[in-house]
Amino acid sequence: MFLKVLKSEEFVRYWLCLFLIGSVCISSGIASAEPATFHNGLSLQGYTGILNTPSAHVTEEGWFYGLYTNQKDLEFRNDGKIQENYLFSVGLFNFVELGGRFTELTSQQGGFIIRDLSASIKVTSEPLFRRYSYIPVLAAGIEDIGGGATFFRTKYIVGSQDIWRLRLSVGYGDGPDRMKGVFAGGEFKAHDWVYLLGEYDTRETNVGARIVLPQFWKVPIQFTATAKTSLDYKPGNFDVAVGFSLPLDFKVRKQGPGTGNRGPAEPSENQIPETEPSSESRGVVSSSEKQDSMHPVQKQGTTSISPNHQSPASDSPVSPIPNTQSPASDFSASGSGPLVPVAPPIPNLQSPVTTITALRDRLVQEGFINVRVGTTSSSALVIEYENARFNHNELDGVGMVAGIASQMAPEGTESLRMVLKRHDIPMVRLTMPLRTVQGFLEGSVTRGELNDALAVSFDTATDDADFLSGTANKGFLKSSLMIYPGLTTFIGTEFGVFDYVLSIKPDLLVNAWKGAVINARWDIPIAWSDNLNDGGVYSSSRNPARMERLMLFQAFKPFPDLMVNLGAGLIQPHIYGTLNEAMWSPGNGTHRFRVLQAYGENDRTHQDVTSYLGSYRYYLSPLDLYLEGTGGRFWAQDTGFSVEMKRFFGDSAVSVYYKNTAGTDDKRWQAAGIQFSFPLTFGRDMKHYYSMQVRGTDEWSYAQETTLKNHNVNDPRGSLNYLAPYPLAINPQPVTALYRAYYNRDRLSEAYIRGHLDRLRESWLRYKD
Repeated sequence: MFLKVLKSEEFVRYWLCLFLIGSVCISSGIASAEPATFHNGLSLQGYTGILNTPSAHVTEEGWFYGLYTNQKDLEFRNDGKIQENYLFSVGLFNFVELGGRFTELTSQQGGFIIRDLSASIKVTSEPLFRRYSYIPVLAAGIEDIGGGATFFRTKYIVGSQDIWRLRLSVGYGDGPDRMKGVFAGGEFKAHDWVYLLGEYDTRETNVGARIVLPQFWKVPIQFTATAKTSLDYKPGNFDVAVGFSLPLDFKVRKQGPGTGNRGPAEPSENQIPETEPSSESRGVVSSSEKQDSMHPVQKQGTTSISPNHQSPASDSPVSPIPNTQSPASDFSASGSGPLVPVAPPIPNLQSPVTTITALRDRLVQEGFINVRVGTTSSSALVIEYENARFNHNELDGVGMVAGIASQMAPEGTESLRMVLKRHDIPMVRLTMPLRTVQGFLEGSVTRGELNDALAVSFDTATDDADFLSGTANKGFLKSSLMIYPGLTTFIGTEFGVFDYVLSIKPDLLVNAWKGAVINARWDIPIAWSDNLNDGGVYSSSRNPARMERLMLFQAFKPFPDLMVNLGAGLIQPHIYGTLNEAMWSPGNGTHRFRVLQAYGENDRTHQDVTSYLGSYRYYLSPLDLYLEGTGGRFWAQDTGFSVEMKRFFGDSAVSVYYKNTAGTDDKRWQAAGIQFSFPLTFGRDMKHYYSMQVRGTDEWSYAQETTLKNHNVNDPRGSLNYLAPYPLAINPQPVTALYRAYYNRDRLSEAYIRGHLDRLRESWLRYKD
C-alpha cells in the first residue's frame, strides 16, 4: 500500500509543490549570492512565466513581446482539434504588464470551433524590493478579462525567488478555467541563452526549454523559441512556441548574456558621460488612424478603430572632454560614423552682421524655414525658425539650432534665445546662456545645470531684437506630401481569422499665409482579403480610390497659452462642413483643456452631423504619462465619454482606453482597447526642393478595440460581446489638429521640454555632420 502511494502522481506533485514552497521560504540566506540575470520570457499562456504557469515578474518596462504557439489546452485535445495561439504583452510600467491573446480552435477539416480574444493583466512587487534580493517577489494577475465567452479565465497570486541560476515560483490559482489550485515551477539558466523549465500547473507536470537569441547587430529585437512536453500526456510529444521582443523606443540596448531587466540604450562611441539618468530611460476591427479617423468602419466580430514656459548665466569656463562616452544617444539613422563631441567654439572675429548672416544661411541650408536672426542690446542672439525636417520630435530641431548657434554666434554673445514656430506662428521661446548650452553640447555641463539656466516662455514677443531684414526661406506655398499606409483589420470574427484592407494614404499639407494650411488626403486601396471583395461580408469597408479630405485650416494664438484652429471644407467623403477646436494649456503644461465643435452635411442624404466635445488632460512628467478624459457628442452622434491613459517611450506611445457611449438608438455600448503610435518616417527628412517635400508621417497609429459584453442584442445566450452598428466615441483629430501640428504631439509643454533636455545633445551629436 505504501509503495502504491509512493508511486502515485498525486504524491509526487504534492512533494514537488512542498519542496518549491519551502525553497522560496528558506532561500533568503542562499539568495545573498550574486543572482543571474533572467530573461522574463512569455509563457505559452501569454503572461510572463514558465510554460503554462506565471512567475512573479513582468514584461520589462517599455518592451513589447509577441509569441505564437501551437499548444493545445487540455480540454481541447480530443477529436483531432487544432489550436493556434497568438499572444502579446506590453510593459506599460515597471510593475505591471498588459497582455492580449487570440486563440483559434479548428477541426482537421478546417471548420472553426472557437475564435476567442481575451486580455490579461499582472501586477508585481518587484520594484519595491529590488534592493532586497532575499525578499521573494510577489505578483497577482487575471487572465481572460471582460469577455462574454471565457475559456482561459483565472485569477492567481504567485511568488518567485532567484537563487543563483535558479528561479523558483509557487502560487495559487482560483480558476475557474485554468490553474485551479496550487501550482509551482522553476527556471534554470543552464547557459547564457538557454533556460531549462519545469512546472506543475495544477493538472499536469510539464518540462521544456527556452532559447533566447541575442539582439542582432544594431537591430533592437530578440527572438525566442520554446519547446514543452507534458509528462502526463504523451511524453515526448512537443508543443512549440516562437516569439520576439523589442523596445518600444526602438533603441538598441547594451546587453549582457541572457539579459532580462534591460538597461538604457547602448551608448555610441565618443559620447559624453551624463552624471544624471536620462529622462528617456525612465473579433477585432482595427484601423491605423485612431487619432485621424472620422470615417465610420463597418465592424463585425470584436472591433478596434484607429479613429484614426531667467535664470542666472553660468560663467564657468568651457573645456571639452575628449574620448569619453555618453549613454543617452541613439545611433544615426543614416548610418554615419562615430559620434564625437562638438569642438569648442572658435572666436569669431567677423562683424556681427556678417556673422549672423552666415548663421542664418547655415540654418536655411539645414532645411529650416521662416528663419529670422537678430541680436539685442543685452547681447542676446535671437533665432526664430520653423522645423520642417526633424519630424520625430521638435526637440531634435532645437538641438540642431542650438548646436549651430553655439558654433557660429558672434563674439560677445551672452545668451541664446530661440523662438520655435509652427506654420509661421511663434509657439514657444527658449532662453539660455550661450556658455551653458555650449558646455552642455560638449558634455562639460550637466542637464541639471542647463535646466537651472533655461527659461521657457509661451510669450514669444521679440520686440527688443534687431533682426536682419526679411525672412529667409519663407514657408509660403511650401508643401509636404506625407505618404504612409492605412490598415484596417478584422481579427477573430465569425467569418475569418484575419481580414484586412491595406491602402496608401497620400496626405498633402500646403502652407498658405500665417497659420493657414490647406490639407488634402486621398485613400488608395492596394490589397485586401477575400472577405473584402465585392459581395464579401466586409465589402462595405473597402472603398474605391478617393479623396477623403479637402479643408482649409486657420490657426491663431490670441493669448500665449490659448490657441484656436478653425477649419472648413470636405471633412470626409460627401460630408462638407466645419471642424473647429480651441486648446488652453496654462502654466507649465501639466494641465490642458480642449473643446471641439464640428458640423457637417452629407451632400447625398442632406443629413446633418454635429459634434460637441470637451476634454481635460493631465501630464505626469517623470513617467511621460498622459491621462485624458473626453465627453460630449461624438462624430457618430453617440453621446458619452472616453478615458485614455497614454505613455511615451521615446517617440513611441502606448495607449489604453475605455469608451462608454449611447447611440441614437438609446443603447449603451462599452469598449476597451490598446493603441500603438510612432513616427513612420526618417529621423531627418528631406529638405524642400522646389517648395515640395516628400516624407512619411510623424504619427502612425494602430489600435485594437473590443466591445465589452452587453445585452443590446436579443440572444438566448445572454450577455456577450455584441458589436455596435457604428464606431464608438470618434474624436475628430486630423493631421492639422493642434496637439499634433503645433504642439509636437502634445509634447511642447515646459514640463516636457525640461524633462527631455538630453534630446538636444543627442540630436546634435547625431545629425551635425
